[in-house]
Amino acid sequence: MDLHFHHLGMACRNIAAELPELAIVGYNPEGPIIEDPIQQVRIQFVSGGGPRLELIEPADAQSPVQGILKRGGKFYHLAYEVGRFDDAIAYFRERQYLPVSSPAPAVAFDMRRIVFLASATRTLIELIEARTGCESAKA
Repeated sequence: MDLHFHHLGMACRNIAAELPELAIVGYNPEGPIIEDPIQQVRIQFVSGGGPRLELIEPADAQSPVQGILKRGGKFYHLAYEVGRFDDAIAYFRERQYLPVSSPAPAVAFDMRRIVFLASATRTLIELIEARTGCESAKA
């Protein structure tokens, strides 16, 4: 399976409050905050102090990120860009990862599809459809 690490997802109540703390360890925003009404979140990618992070703030009370925050979670998923999106889903399903969302377009990735799958031990993987083939793309 051709997986390219993309980011580590980090739930937060307020992106603006996280940025100064992350700056201390070398992280800086890659661009503006992205509003995604489809996923019901606001997103800020940051890089520089380690693996690329995606800060994810709930946009409303129905956002799926609310549940993660209520349970006290923060780092909650590993994201990989894949060239053959449907094949990658099948690959993970064959290994007992179950979809926790349906494939859907995401504003942060130029409306390319994403899907979340979870293992029996609750490892959460996000698959991001590559722009073309299996080339790696920036958000």
